[in-house]
Amino acid sequence: MAAGAGAAKTGARGKVSGTAGVEAPGLLGMLSGAAVHGVTHPVRALQSIVRAAGDLDAIPLASNVPGSRLIAKAARMVAGDSRERPPLPGLAAPRTPFNGPISDRRRLAFGSVSWKEVKNVARSHSMSGNDVVMALCTTALRSWLVERDALPDEPLIAAVPVAVRSARAQERVGNQISAMIAPLPTNTTDPQERLRAVGETMNAAKRRFALAPASWLGELCALLPPPVTGLVTPAIFRFVSVACPPINLIISNVPGPQFPLYLCGSRVLSYYPMSVLSDATGGVNITCFSYDGMLDFGIVACPERMDDVWGLLGHLQQALDELVDKPDEYREEAGVLSAE
Repeated sequence: MAAGAGAAKTGARGKVSGTAGVEAPGLLGMLSGAAVHGVTHPVRALQSIVRAAGDLDAIPLASNVPGSRLIAKAARMVAGDSRERPPLPGLAAPRTPFNGPISDRRRLAFGSVSWKEVKNVARSHSMSGNDVVMALCTTALRSWLVERDALPDEPLIAAVPVAVRSARAQERVGNQISAMIAPLPTNTTDPQERLRAVGETMNAAKRRFALAPASWLGELCALLPPPVTGLVTPAIFRFVSVACPPINLIISNVPGPQFPLYLCGSRVLSYYPMSVLSDATGGVNITCFSYDGMLDFGIVACPERMDDVWGLLGHLQQALDELVDKPDEYREEAGVLSAE
């Protein structure tokens, strides 16, 4: 899964080393490349529309349009893709306090839970560690919303970023990211039933993604030239956040090394990730990074949309406690997550 930047917690001081620079492209080469790109953009935009139509039933908002599944199937047939896609559940995002226009202010909460406990829960339920992480986030969000009498009757909808860079694309510059869209059963009361429901919905999303990795995110971004995109995207996102939010939030889980790392001679004790917010994706982003036996969380929120980001962090540990038989003794030694 993909994430944004991160903050590393380290020990003693060490030596700093530099990196070699890369030669910049020439002015003539950049101008000629931009000219060719501009002339051929209409053709590429039309191709992007056709390709995106094949994933219409997996695109937020578009999937709720009547007949979207039939249109997607017809588009795939026209493109010569006859493979059957596993059906997806409804992807209509309900209204929540953290959906709507966001400000330029941010709040950050960070902490850790035991990755060993998460893996133990995953093994005992024949699930993946990522599924348990999604279940913890589901429970934490449910608890936060219940405290404010703002829990919707429908499941929340989360976007889960996924890196889709292939081995053949190593020479291409930049990230290649897509997203799985999955419901979070926040409307399920029992923790065990909620865990099973998360496993079922994530399995359905992963089966669909494995069969046909969703390219619609990149295709939609390619419809307009970059200068135009930079101008109109903020206005479109703000309008969508008010009229009909496509998703409720982004949740990202990044697998990391299960051994200690060192930065400039100092041991990295924790790695707290930080990611981005937008009007269209909601005023809260949950990102976690598994490292050296711990699962480090970084929650970024707009204070106008989420008034107590540390409260949500505390609910994550409570969610894990509901799923384990007894606390892991490793928790006290490691200084695990606390909302204090």
